[in-house]
Amino acid sequence: MVLPPARGPEPTREEARDTLAPSSFGNLGSRPQAAPTPTGMRSARAPLPTLGELEGASATATLRPPGAVPPPPRSLPGSTPSPDPVSMERHPVLETPLPLPNSGLTRAPELDSTLDMSGSASKKAAQAALIEQTRTADASAVPAPGLYIADEPLEPRPRQASLVTVQRQELSRLRAGMLLLGGLLLMAAGALVVLIFRRAEASANRQAAVTSASAPATLPPGCALVAPPSRISPIERSVPIGARTSSDGNVSLVFAETKTSAAAFLYRPLSGDAERQQSMAGSVEVTHVAVGDPPLVSRAGVDFAFGQTLTPGLELGVGPSGILRRGSDGATGVVWQLPAGARVTQPRVAALANGYFVTFRQGGAEGQIVSGWLRADGSAASELTALQGLPKSLGTPTAAPFGDRALLLVSARADKSDRFRVFAAPAVVSGVAGPVRALDAPGDGGGAIAPSLGALGGGHYLLQWTDGNVGQYQVHSRILDAELAPLAPPLRVSAKGANAGQGVVVGTARGAVSFFIQTTAGHDELWGVALSCH
Repeated sequence: MVLPPARGPEPTREEARDTLAPSSFGNLGSRPQAAPTPTGMRSARAPLPTLGELEGASATATLRPPGAVPPPPRSLPGSTPSPDPVSMERHPVLETPLPLPNSGLTRAPELDSTLDMSGSASKKAAQAALIEQTRTADASAVPAPGLYIADEPLEPRPRQASLVTVQRQELSRLRAGMLLLGGLLLMAAGALVVLIFRRAEASANRQAAVTSASAPATLPPGCALVAPPSRISPIERSVPIGARTSSDGNVSLVFAETKTSAAAFLYRPLSGDAERQQSMAGSVEVTHVAVGDPPLVSRAGVDFAFGQTLTPGLELGVGPSGILRRGSDGATGVVWQLPAGARVTQPRVAALANGYFVTFRQGGAEGQIVSGWLRADGSAASELTALQGLPKSLGTPTAAPFGDRALLLVSARADKSDRFRVFAAPAVVSGVAGPVRALDAPGDGGGAIAPSLGALGGGHYLLQWTDGNVGQYQVHSRILDAELAPLAPPLRVSAKGANAGQGVVVGTARGAVSFFIQTTAGHDELWGVALSCH
């Protein structure tokens, strides 16, 4: 109990000092007497040592500042005896609470275990001393709960795989293995399905091939492109193309690459490849090329224009006096006499077993088409005759073998408002060509021009022509029978949108090969394409 301080005598004031003006620091004068110390008051509590000042205390302890008010009392759990015999058997001796020194409270044994964080004896003693100092001498004071302990980091306990974790790991491995095995099985099944379908498709193709081979007559005649057209080489369009099928199914091809050079190629219809065999350069203009071993290349002369080699040692040309021949000795002779100053095109020749059929245009576009036969030595076998029954406006004629005969082909029209049509006239050996008949070669442009004919198997022929307008020409073909009647619809040979025309077509064992000139960016190029015909 704290007693109130005793009241002393009232201090006296000096009047002189009371009259002074008040100071901002208070009343200036004698220091007032100190109040007497109250009796019965206990002395102030000394500051408590911190955990850092104690011996053995850790530097990481949580410290309570000096003079801090202790926390409210917290009841300490006590152990309650259990009547369970099993528990009694495990804990035969019950621990009783220990009395706290200088107080009427008891301390539970769990407090020691709570404070025993590090397990060292010195730390336990320091903690006990700290607890003792926090207690008051008064019986009503509340003891410190002893919860201010060092919060030292505990060493993490190593993880140990439990039975559940092991089982989960085993299950994950099992699932991964099953997924991998399932993926492999799916891949194998897919490969098996693909293999089955491919075998079925191959079997169907073989069956179709066998069926088509066993019954070729059931299919209607027709041709189809084996592959798209392909470029072979630059070409000089003023010189006719020479082509001939060899015994191995390939095509020997010769043409003029430039005005003074020629080239020989081997064209393979199955693959569409063209392989260069030989290049022949010179300083004189090339006028004609022919397939041979070596290739036959003719060049221009002063008095021997449009020269072309028929066989080694025999040439045919045009001179001031008419159609000329020149032998191996170089001597020139007149085969057919022509009027002085007559304009003629380059003669076209179809070689047969017993002679040569020759045709050309005389007198310009509104002149006439003439033809005649030569013997094997180059001498005249017939006179030149004009072909009757043609329209007024004529193109350049060409000739092709037609069985044991020759066939003259030319495009013609009545006037400029009419479309060009292809006309044909067969000619027997040493006979006059005719009669003339128009062939069915339709088109959407200005008409059919630049005709060519190639022999197919079974007495059929493939007619090729060019149709369209200037800058938009296309090459077409159609199968004809021995009477020149069409057997199939027309087929466009050149690529769509290309400007192509002229050329030549030759028959092969499996169909034909079409060669034509295609103009690309102002340059003339030789293109070729193989056709499969039946």
